[in-house]
Formats: sequence, C-alpha cells, structure tokens
Amino acid sequence: MENTSLLSAPLTAKEDRDYLLEYKSININALKRHLVLDVPIDNVNRDEAVAIVLDKIEKKKGPFHVFFVDPLKLMQIRPGKKLGFITDQAGLVLADGAGIGWAAAKIRQPIKERIPMIAFLMDLIRLAVKKDFTIYLLGSRIEYLEKVFFNLQKSFPGVRIIGRQGGHFDSARENLIKESLRKSSPDLIFLGMGFPLQEQWIRENYSFLSSAVVVGVDGSFDILSGKEKKAPDWAQTKGFAWLWRTIMRPLLLDRWFYLLQFYLLTTIRGIKANRINKAKRTKTAQ
Repeated sequence: MENTSLLSAPLTAKEDRDYLLEYKSININALKRHLVLDVPIDNVNRDEAVAIVLDKIEKKKGPFHVFFVDPLKLMQIRPGKKLGFITDQAGLVLADGAGIGWAAAKIRQPIKERIPMIAFLMDLIRLAVKKDFTIYLLGSRIEYLEKVFFNLQKSFPGVRIIGRQGGHFDSARENLIKESLRKSSPDLIFLGMGFPLQEQWIRENYSFLSSAVVVGVDGSFDILSGKEKKAPDWAQTKGFAWLWRTIMRPLLLDRWFYLLQFYLLTTIRGIKANRINKAKRTKTAQ
C-alpha cells in the first residue's frame, strides 16, 4: 500500500498562506548556530531553513549541503571524530531527532524547534513547484525510487524531477551518474544513500554537484515509496524515530554505545552549565 498520506499531509498547514512572501521576508543573515556537545547546529525553525535553501538556489551559491542530525549522528561527527568533516562540509545542520532539542536545552543552548526530515522535504518540493526549480533523486533501490517518483508526480502536479538514479551502482555507472548531474545541473538533489555514505559521497564528488542544494535524506525514499515500514506515529510526532529504529535493531551494539555516550555527556555538560548559570546569578545579585 502506498504511503501517500506522508506526501499530502504537510500541504494543508500552509496552503492558505503566501509562504513565498514569508520566506522572502526572513532575515537569514540574523540566524545563528548553537554548539550542542561541540557540534554546530543551526538555530532555525522550518520556515527559516527553507528560506536559506531558497536563497542559495536563487543566488546559485552551491553546492550547498543540508545535513540532518540526531543523537546517534551527533556522537559520530563531534570534533576529532572520523566523520567530523561533515560539520565543516554542511552549510545547514538541522536538528531532526528530539534528543537534540533535549540536549540543547540541558546545556542552556536551546534551539527553536525540531525539523522533521520528511516534512522539510515536502516544503522544498512545494517550493520547487512554485519556483520551477528542478529536482534530482539519487539513492535507494531503483524500484523504490520509481514509486517515489510516481507518488510525487501525483501529489505535486508540475514538479520537475529531471533525473532519478538508484544508489547501488558500479564505478562505470557512477561515472554516468556524475556526468548526468554535471550536465543537468539540478537545483535540488535529494541524496538517499544513508548516513554516512551519502555525506562521504558528497565530499568525494563535490565538483559534479554544480550549484545544487544537496539534501542528505537517509532512508526517506524507502518510506516515501511505501515499501518500507515507517516508525509509529508517536515516534515520528515526538521525534523519536531514530530511537525506535535502534530498539528495533537491538543487536547493533554501536548504536546503544552512542546513545549512552550522548546521555552521559549531555548530563555532565548540563550540570556544568547549571553551575555556571548559578554562579552568574550569584555574582549579579551581589
């Protein structure tokens, strides 16, 4: 059964708004990043994040990498880690998992809101239809991608998907894909190879991405195709899809290790932040 409700749900929230005007009215230069456990995360809401992408596409300021972070990813991209390059590479780092919001509040670096990946993708697709931007889909299995293509065409009449390629390829096919990206020069590339393969692929193929905004979408293609079971509604609504996936795969011990690290480090940093804040209040009162 196709999961088309995921495609149509985000439309109703903004269908009566002049959201293009709202995006244009946002002062993106005033937006800031917060350090959450030493990882820079953009302190933006969903509309502000879309406004940044719109600006980059219109001004051809690419390639521009959009990265979604949850607690599991955060522990792997901290400074000094093998994947630490991602924070330098990504132009926009968005908090997807609810645990990020909890950690940010705990260390007194609160962020505005959690930005669900699929809802954000729907915002970008709706924007692409309005602005006649082009989209390239890369990743997942080709049969899943074809279903995503069909679902998007059905839900967003007029959407310009100018390329779609599965994520499983040999070196010869990869060269053809890179040449296709270079020649078509899409405005948006949705890259679904999973973390961290998609981020590493961006790093290695930066010169083929032209001025595109490249969004790492993890396993979203599998969900949008309706072929893979998504996390329960409660987990998605609360931002715990990442935790649900960990529970469903209990033998992946590295995930539990990262979660434990995340919890302990946040707790320690939170205690330190509270002490510093208490000391400041005492000094002010004297």
